[in-house]
Amino acid sequence: MRKGLLVLLAIVLTVVSSAVTPAMAAPAAGLRAYFVITEPSKTTQAAAAITQNGGTVYAAYDAIGVVVAHSSNADFASKVRGTAGVQKVGATRTGDLPADVASPPMPPDITETASTTPETDRGDMTQIGADQAWIKTLGAKTVTVGVLDTGVDDQHADLKANFDAAKSASCAYGKADTRPGAWRPVADHGTHVAGTIAAAKNGVGMIGVAPGVKVSSIRVAEGGSDLFFPENTVCAFMFAADKGVSVTNNSYYVDPWLFLCPSNQDQDAIAEAVRRSVAYADSKGVVNVAAAGNDNYDLANKSDDDSSPNDTTPAPRTVTNDCLSLPTELPNVVVVSSVDTSGGKSRFSNFGENKINVAAPGENVYSTVPGGGYAAMSGTSMASPHVAGVVALLRSANPKLTPEQVRAKLDQQANDLACPTGSSAGCIGSATKNSYFGEGLVDAAEAVGAAAAQPKGAISVTKPGEQLGFGGIPALPLLIKGMGGSGDISYSATGLPPGLEIDPVRGWITGVLTPGAGRYKVTVIARDGDAKTATTSFFWDVWSF
Repeated sequence: MRKGLLVLLAIVLTVVSSAVTPAMAAPAAGLRAYFVITEPSKTTQAAAAITQNGGTVYAAYDAIGVVVAHSSNADFASKVRGTAGVQKVGATRTGDLPADVASPPMPPDITETASTTPETDRGDMTQIGADQAWIKTLGAKTVTVGVLDTGVDDQHADLKANFDAAKSASCAYGKADTRPGAWRPVADHGTHVAGTIAAAKNGVGMIGVAPGVKVSSIRVAEGGSDLFFPENTVCAFMFAADKGVSVTNNSYYVDPWLFLCPSNQDQDAIAEAVRRSVAYADSKGVVNVAAAGNDNYDLANKSDDDSSPNDTTPAPRTVTNDCLSLPTELPNVVVVSSVDTSGGKSRFSNFGENKINVAAPGENVYSTVPGGGYAAMSGTSMASPHVAGVVALLRSANPKLTPEQVRAKLDQQANDLACPTGSSAGCIGSATKNSYFGEGLVDAAEAVGAAAAQPKGAISVTKPGEQLGFGGIPALPLLIKGMGGSGDISYSATGLPPGLEIDPVRGWITGVLTPGAGRYKVTVIARDGDAKTATTSFFWDVWSF
């Protein structure tokens, strides 16, 4: 998620990003943005009330009864709230609109540098079984994942072939701008997210989770700011829904409030507008995936917020569980927490009982950045696109699945991650579902049925990494080395089909796989002398002749 990501980068120095937050352009004289909310299909009546009270209509979303209005009248909101047919009115920001709202500028030009970086193996892809999924499919071109973010470099060598310009736009200030290139980046974040989802399998740089699907850019951030204001977010969900986007990735929270509280009229209107736009997208068949956030915050036990509003001057405030982080805490949104290379909770990842759906890798993720380059970044912002990519694979394999069915399969196929032993620091629940990891680590191979493509009947098994494609086992020593481990590695396994065993020294699964139908969830654990551990899991389906 954006805010926490920038903090993390400053701490771990993983990459120096160009996503700086300079001062916004000089504002017009007191011009503010508002949501005016009415019944769906009744925005014409709301528009009349807006005009009569010194405002103008900037954008209207009649299907959900939401109007984006501008006014410089200090009493605009209170006057329109008293108008018949108007349900809610609220300012979308605590500061004035920038002067360029009248004529939004195009993003700056990007100078592309041809990359000579060879395509490298990535531990995060092995961790979720994406390398196994690619053996069966790279994903379908009929599936488009919309990246609601800071914009995407559509000319990047790893993204150009998969970019869907017809489903791309800028939603800066709350109205879709489909001019060619309006979707391009104003910061690095969105391009990095896009690469994790769908970077091409072309021998250069890196490979996304679903390298055969399309990716589009629906830019939410405005030029001169990395903030994701509510009207821009509503525009983005509506645009994605109306353009037939299959999946959206949302690695941010709706600014300027970390949590939107219903007791505040402005925040209540924001929450209602965003809720309606997300529900509309879901009704149109869009699966919406969101990052959990990077504050190590228990979303099920809220108490305070000292970062809001972040567009003017933050002030400490008390919050309750009625106050929600959007779009993360909305119904039917797939919420993603972050895990490290060993499957443990990332220290920064938000959590909460019944708040997390699934988990994915989010530390030192290597992906695309504007200008043809690559960089490693950390955050739930990096975990969420792994899941969006898996959802794209699910939809590629099963194009008729509804969003509800996709979410159910995603949960069912996830690999269980138990709460850590010892001090769990707020981890609540069972090994099959808990407040840290939800249903568990997302599984790309299972999404396309690759994990089920195992031999039938009796067969001698050796070196599974070579014969059966279990790339996760050979990768375990590399994961341990990345954690600083240096001792001799030993292997153990649980859940193996009858007749098989693991060599504790080499990590090979050997023996005779005998006939007998059944599904076996195999977990292999590698441990070194420094007590570093790494784990990989996969499903092994066996059929009788």
